[in-house]
Amino acid sequence: MYTLQQLSPADGREMYDLLQRIGANENGFINAVNGMDYNEFPAWLRTQDRAARGEGLEDGVVPYIIYWLMDNGQPIGIGRLRLRLTDALRHIGGNIGYAIDPNRRRQGCGKALLSLILTEARRRKMDELLVTIYPDNIASRRVAEGCGGICRKVTEERAYYDIR
Repeated sequence: MYTLQQLSPADGREMYDLLQRIGANENGFINAVNGMDYNEFPAWLRTQDRAARGEGLEDGVVPYIIYWLMDNGQPIGIGRLRLRLTDALRHIGGNIGYAIDPNRRRQGCGKALLSLILTEARRRKMDELLVTIYPDNIASRRVAEGCGGICRKVTEERAYYDIR
């Protein structure tokens, strides 16, 4: 059974190891931990935890919450929910980004992760959400559509999905 767990500064080695298996730019999902020394990981966790509260954000960065997709206590995916959008995020980024452990792809994990993040977004009264996907990433586009996403336009850079 899949569950969603919000990032915590106490998260450990299993989360770090997951992020080492996910590329630094996995189909548009930026993973700054890939290649990072484990000793730097606790500081990264603290920074991400502060970002969820809107603290210490760089100019142009909006508050966001990171979630782990868990399967029987093991992290198998990561998702980011941006709590609002800027003009730049409306072009590239959207409200939600996610990546699944390469060993767990094509097993329904992406759809489970997106669905659980959408539940969290709705709980936060976020009724209109945007997911942007590389146009040739057919698997991710199917995930968005499977979660109720409507493709409103496709450019060379992105396919834009509205999810209500």
